[in-house]
Amino acid sequence: MTIKTLFITKEVPIPIKSGVSLRNWQNMNVMMKFGSVAVFSAANWTPKYDSLPGVDLWKHYNVDDTRTGWEELERRLWWLRPIGDPDADWPYCRFTAKKLAELMAEFQPDLVIFEQVWSYRYLSVVKQFPCRTILDNHNIEAHLSAQPDRSQESLRSQLKAKIQTSHLRGMEKKFTDRVDQVWLCSEDDVQLCQEMYGKQTPLYVIPNGVNIDNYVKAFKKEYEPIETVKNEDHTILFLGQLSYYPNKIAAELLIDKIYPKIKQNYPDCQLLLVGRTPTEKMLAISEKDSDIIVTGSVPEVQPYVASANVMVVPLLHGGGTRLKIVEAFASGCPVISTQKGAEGIEVIDGKHLLIRDTIEEIIEGIEQLWSQPSLSLELRNNAYELVKQEYSWEANYERVKQAVKELNLY
Repeated sequence: MTIKTLFITKEVPIPIKSGVSLRNWQNMNVMMKFGSVAVFSAANWTPKYDSLPGVDLWKHYNVDDTRTGWEELERRLWWLRPIGDPDADWPYCRFTAKKLAELMAEFQPDLVIFEQVWSYRYLSVVKQFPCRTILDNHNIEAHLSAQPDRSQESLRSQLKAKIQTSHLRGMEKKFTDRVDQVWLCSEDDVQLCQEMYGKQTPLYVIPNGVNIDNYVKAFKKEYEPIETVKNEDHTILFLGQLSYYPNKIAAELLIDKIYPKIKQNYPDCQLLLVGRTPTEKMLAISEKDSDIIVTGSVPEVQPYVASANVMVVPLLHGGGTRLKIVEAFASGCPVISTQKGAEGIEVIDGKHLLIRDTIEEIIEGIEQLWSQPSLSLELRNNAYELVKQEYSWEANYERVKQAVKELNLY
């Protein structure tokens, strides 16, 4: 028996722009092994293409073009609603909800997979049809929302953030309770979800994974050199959406604290920040220092990972599993990370990567790798084997197969 799967998402997976789109693309490709896949996407932009490889039916809508003035007013009065906030449910409007109902009737899916809590308001549409439902929650969003230190913000901003987090928690709990399954990135997220929302809905770990075949060229370093990278032996890489708060803080630590100290002992070193929406500070500093390279959005990250000889992930905040680390492992790039950065990935310090939690420890770790090529090679090879066994699409297919079996769809 085949399974017809519909994905509801705000992040179109092609081209790959972020960890969100990479995870969506993983799950879509895995579900293609079970049968037809359709995609319903709602966002505030319009793609320049009208098909996705392997996807049988795709409907995309720009909510900024279809939301009415009255709906926009309702969004501004978010604090009067018991759940939700303008940041949490912005991909929704009544027009797109109607179009989703039409797509449900046309495609008649057996299974609908929702991307994250932001798609909650579409659940009521899907519930009108006979199908099973899964929330693919990339993070425990209410927990993530509560993490930033807001002590330096105004009282008004602190109050708004507190209300938004409370509303988001209510939305996330309702979503979790009303679907047939919740997919999470790690055992850590499963435990956190149970602590926050109870154990009513079956929870499954579907880790963030990669298609190993897409990284062979990077692992073998077969890409042409990046023009701005002068010395691949002493290049530090950070990868991610640079305006995202946890990534922004981590990138600024690299710029302000780590890179200047490394530069003293390795004058030829470079810092490579790869990812969309860099901040004005990052762009301004890169203008002053040609050895700080800020790329913005790139067509593919593999050539940049291949050009570096260490990825540093000094994350202090965030949740889920960092695909940037899995991508580095698959590309053969040694990794130094904080405990928070490596959260959710089953790694061993000194075997797959170096875990370093302070600025001083991170600096020492970089210099250790650069002075001990044999250690870099050992980490590189062990990490690659870990990805193949635990964080590849093939490994996740087996996990998804078991989860879907529990839904009695085949």
